[in-house]
Amino acid sequence: MLTAPDGSIFDVNPSACQMFGRTREEILQEGRQGLMDPSDPRLAALVAERERTGKAHGELTARRKDGELFPVEISSVVFENREGNPRTCIIVRDISQRKAAEAERERLILQLQDALKHVKTLSGLLPICASCKKIRDSQGNWHNLEIYIRKNTEADFTHGICPDCRHALYPETFPR
Repeated sequence: MLTAPDGSIFDVNPSACQMFGRTREEILQEGRQGLMDPSDPRLAALVAERERTGKAHGELTARRKDGELFPVEISSVVFENREGNPRTCIIVRDISQRKAAEAERERLILQLQDALKHVKTLSGLLPICASCKKIRDSQGNWHNLEIYIRKNTEADFTHGICPDCRHALYPETFPR
């Protein structure tokens, strides 16, 4: 957009018209006040920064023709035209998709953090008896493997008989 520091708009490209859902003429008539959400406190800060430094960059809330508010990224710089009048060049990017992706990322991170709070894990070396398979805890006490796992993890057990044990325990029923 080609604008004036006071918010008047002199020209826009077709991409801006598409983004705001307005014709070129509608955008020129509306000016900054019709395109940006005036209740966004970042707007005044961004305009003040541009007045102070001659340039500004940040995020604001914009308004489409149908009234829908959407997030935008603004880059603006002040310059003088041939007649010596102050003008501003403003690049506006619709960042709705980026903001939605960031929100989804944050939601997933919170979901994972919550899930991790509920996960109990075992790590390192577990001293286990080679004969009876009891596990020794850090205090030196020996525990049944199933009870130790159940107490120290979220895992539980279901029982079955493997083929080797089936043949060893019931050779008459399950011959090799």
